[in-house]
Formats: sequence, structure tokens, C-alpha cells
Amino acid sequence: MSKMKYWWGILQGELLFNYIRLVTRTARMSVEGLENLEAAKASGHPVLWALWHQQVMMVVNYIDRFENTSQYSSILVGDDRGVTLNHVGDRLGAGPSYTVDMQGNPMAAGRSVLQVIKAMKEGYRSVIAPDGPDGPAFVPKEGIFFLAQKAQAAVLPFGASARPAIRLNRWDEYLVTIPFSRMYFVFGKPILVSRKTDKESLREQIVKALHAARNRAQELAGQTHPLLTGA
Repeated sequence: MSKMKYWWGILQGELLFNYIRLVTRTARMSVEGLENLEAAKASGHPVLWALWHQQVMMVVNYIDRFENTSQYSSILVGDDRGVTLNHVGDRLGAGPSYTVDMQGNPMAAGRSVLQVIKAMKEGYRSVIAPDGPDGPAFVPKEGIFFLAQKAQAAVLPFGASARPAIRLNRWDEYLVTIPFSRMYFVFGKPILVSRKTDKESLREQIVKALHAARNRAQELAGQTHPLLTGA
């Protein structure tokens, strides 16, 4: 990566951090299922938040407002976006970040995944969008199942919506939160995973739970956008 690209990524990260912090400080936030978050934390399992990629900005807003960001590690993409997102994480005071680039260097990516698992077992919580970073939307990739089983995690389903918000015309219909909006967060019941958990059963549970959390958040926001069904 050239120096120009690197510093452009840093500048974008600084602008994005300030925008996120502005939204966090001005939005009104409502939370449903907080007892599920507490149950995941008290389960004795490493906690792995799961949500559809569409809602990534909103989970950052939630953690920035209500959580200790230093307890959260970040999983970053291995392209130019990683510089921007890593800077945002640093500015928010997040824990260690790990770059996973399955396209560029699968061996290095595998080592990074092992580091993520190690960090989770040491007490860091992590967040994953199983359909990211490039889709298709609402179709989970294998990474979440591998992480959940190897870490023996408590997978915490998370859904979010906001009114008003900007819905981008892209593969995931990404939601950009705006200052002074009303945000709605929903936590589903944690899914406790062991190394013996059947992967197909786990896939069905996670997809069903993520659909339910997103649909409920949209319902709370009074939105009529199509609900997600099926696994």
C-alpha cells in the first residue's frame, strides 16, 4: 500500500470516528432483551456478537454508548478498508484488532483467526457480521461457525434499526445512522456453542435468531421494509 493510500485511509478513519461519536452522543436509544446480553456475559463462555452486515454502524454506536470498548477486539478486512476501520477502533479505545484476508493470504488469515480465538478465550468480546464483508446479504459464511465452535462461544444475536436513517443502494442495503435519530436495539437469547455442536443445526439457529432480532428492531422502529424469513 502506498503512503498516499495509507494516509487517505487514516483521514477517512478520523472523519468516520467523529461522525460515529456525534451520532452516539445525540441519538436516542432504546434496548430490548438486555437480559440476554447479561446472560451471555455471565455464561462463562467467550462472547461473540453476531449481526447482519447492514447493521454494523449501529452496533458500533451501541458499544460506544453503553459498553467498555477496550473489552472488544476487532476483526478487520485485509484491503484498504482495514486502515480506516483500524483507525476508528483505535480512536474508540477498542482492544486489539486482527486482519483477516482470505483472498490475499489464506495462511496469514488463518493465523489471525487463531489470534481472534485466543483473545476471546482471554476475555475479549468480539463482533462478527457473518455475511460480510462483501455479501451476499443475509447469507452466513463459514467463519462464524468456525469461530463459535473453536472458541466455544456464546453467540449473541443482535438486531438494530433506526429512524430516520440512510439506506445505501448496495449489496447489504447498509444503514447509515444520523445525528438525533431514534435507534432501536434487540438482543436475542445467547446460543451456547461447544465443539460438538452440529454445524447445520448451528447455522439454522444463528440465521433464525439474526432474522428475528433484525425484524423486531424494524418493528420497533415502525418500518415496513421486507422482513427476513427462512434459514
